[in-house]
Amino acid sequence: MKKIIFGIIIGFITMGLIVWNIMPKMMMTVSKSKFDFDETVGRIERAVYENGWSVLHTYDIGNCLANEGFEEQLIQVNVISICRAELSYKILERIENRFIAGIMPCRIAIYENDEGNVFVSRMNIGLMSKIFGGTIEKIMSEAAIDEVKILENILE
Repeated sequence: MKKIIFGIIIGFITMGLIVWNIMPKMMMTVSKSKFDFDETVGRIERAVYENGWSVLHTYDIGNCLANEGFEEQLIQVNVISICRAELSYKILERIENRFIAGIMPCRIAIYENDEGNVFVSRMNIGLMSKIFGGTIEKIMSEAAIDEVKILENILE
């Protein structure tokens, strides 16, 4: 009996370590862009509108850092906040779903590495949706499909 309990405990610890190491990589999706930094940002913004979404704001994180005195090396990082009002409303109309607002609106980050390659990073909302279930899962899954359409002609 002690061996069985010990085996179960070791199994839980091992599974916990695996999840701890794998989950961060699964929660974010990073893909290389076909274009330079500015072209990638512009194409994503246009594709957002073409797919029925809105750009709420584009944050120039690199410029913000430069304005704060971190000018040693230009850091090319933009974050585009996007929203599709009808999807947001379907989640937020029910008070029990409003806790999710902390990860709304959807965000797409564009950054350049030291070699000049441009990458697009975003939360894996398809995977995240499964954690919540119900209305949130349904709507986030729909948003994930739209995100693929938005990025399909931009990513390698």
